[in-house]
Amino acid sequence: MSTQTDQIETDQNLVELHVQPLNDELTEKVLTAFNGLKVYLTRINANHEDLPIVEKSTPLFSFVVEDEKDEKTSKNKIIEISPDFHDNRSNIEQSGKNYIASIDGIFVIENDRPKIIPVDLHGSGDVKVSENSMNVYVDIYPSIGENPIPSLDDIVEKILKLNVTAEIDKELLAQKLSEVENDKIRILNLCVAKGQLPVNGINGRLENCTNNKEKLENFDFDEFHKVNPVISVKTDDTIAIVHPPTKGEKGINVFGKTVEPIPGKEYVIKLGPYTKYSEVNENNIIATVDGFVNLNDSSISITDTFTVKGDIDFKSGNIVSKGSLKVVGNVNNDFTLKLTKDIEIGGYVGDAVIESGKNITIRGGFLGKGKGVIKAEGDVELKFVENQKVFTRGSLTIGKEALNAQLFVKNSILTKGSAVIVGGHAIAGDTIQIYNLGNASESETVVEVGFDYIKRNSIVDNKEKLNSLRKTLEEVDKNILELAQMKRMNTQCAEKVKLLAAEHKRLAAEIENIKAENLKITNEIYIPTDSKISVNGNIYPGVKIGINGRFMIVKHLLRAKTFVLSADNEVIAV
Repeated sequence: MSTQTDQIETDQNLVELHVQPLNDELTEKVLTAFNGLKVYLTRINANHEDLPIVEKSTPLFSFVVEDEKDEKTSKNKIIEISPDFHDNRSNIEQSGKNYIASIDGIFVIENDRPKIIPVDLHGSGDVKVSENSMNVYVDIYPSIGENPIPSLDDIVEKILKLNVTAEIDKELLAQKLSEVENDKIRILNLCVAKGQLPVNGINGRLENCTNNKEKLENFDFDEFHKVNPVISVKTDDTIAIVHPPTKGEKGINVFGKTVEPIPGKEYVIKLGPYTKYSEVNENNIIATVDGFVNLNDSSISITDTFTVKGDIDFKSGNIVSKGSLKVVGNVNNDFTLKLTKDIEIGGYVGDAVIESGKNITIRGGFLGKGKGVIKAEGDVELKFVENQKVFTRGSLTIGKEALNAQLFVKNSILTKGSAVIVGGHAIAGDTIQIYNLGNASESETVVEVGFDYIKRNSIVDNKEKLNSLRKTLEEVDKNILELAQMKRMNTQCAEKVKLLAAEHKRLAAEIENIKAENLKITNEIYIPTDSKISVNGNIYPGVKIGINGRFMIVKHLLRAKTFVLSADNEVIAV
């Protein structure tokens, strides 16, 4: 606005404007120095919703010349202002001595100039579509006073003009229009129409078929020795299935246009050693050998040997599985290893149970309190064994010593270097080659060759059965005798005697069968063979040497002898 008020030509040539404010509470008088001219401004302090709304033709203020001003007029209602405010942009027009609003709007004074900011007193409804064209939103604004708001048809028409083909939720829209009209509230982002989103494809995936695949035998392990979930498989087992991705389902936006889904990605996995895709089902990955599964997100393979890098303890648990096992550390007491193939142990083995479908190698020793057992279908090799039992259907190789051990070997007992057998009982089907037998303390040491230890163990088992059967037979005979001594025997007692007599007959027959079986096995053991026991070092007194059931007890120190059967079937040293 110009500061040279004396140069502005106006029809009224006014000096003061006499303003009638709409609301005293919405105004304040601020005195400002403006180029030497005192100007009183009215500023409205209110939110947008509280600003004074005026309708078209509403009087805003009147004016008089200086000498016509009412002396009683409150100074707080006087604005001294240059009269050049009146232009086409103010939306204010003169009507007699009054200035009136030329449009509906908000009356404000902005930059020293009164003006009307245009407003629509009617309610309104704006329609917009989301960026992805999947939703139609409506913003509904209330009217001022009793003015109307858009009708349901008005807004639906706006939506249809956008070429929307999706179903419009007219019930919801009508409900919200009623709320706006009655409660004078505005509602923003009201979703009134939706498209159908596409369903994206599912990525290909790998299904692991080895989980819980191994059916373990019912071992009586306590909860601190649980079986390790080592995953092993057999040849032709399905170890994994590669499921292909899906393409997804198409969607449709609010304009009726098709929206393509994002297809799933192929699952890529590298097939490692001993795996291949099945010829029957091209998505199935199968094993080509028995072994252990190595499976991760990018590759799958089968290895014949599972490796435990530490000890067999509470962390690893018992391991019962197919394939071979390598233990870098030790096998602690009360744990069990049962594999279908080789077992290799880098450390020692305590009172544990080790079973192998093939060979067992123990780099350290096998010692404990007599609870440890080794069973192998193949060969066994160990550094030393003390107080434990070894059963092998192959040969046994001892690196250093066997002390008070029970050794049962189908083939031969062999040694490395100056190994000794002291105490205990050793049986080999073929030969025993050892450096020393017994010791200077004359510890009782029994070594035998010439028969399968299973026969000898069968004899032992049969003897235990015989003892049990004989005790049962004695009880039966005792009951029969008691009944027979009764002076008067009723029908019930007589029937009981018959049953006991039948049981006596059955037990006696079973005893005779076992005795006959033992005799047969004993005769087989006694069949002469070429088996021998070779000792490169000392044979101490106290050693008992057996060949095919014939024995010789060493009564004085011998050295470097081989024991065989003579022509007379006697054990001799040569």
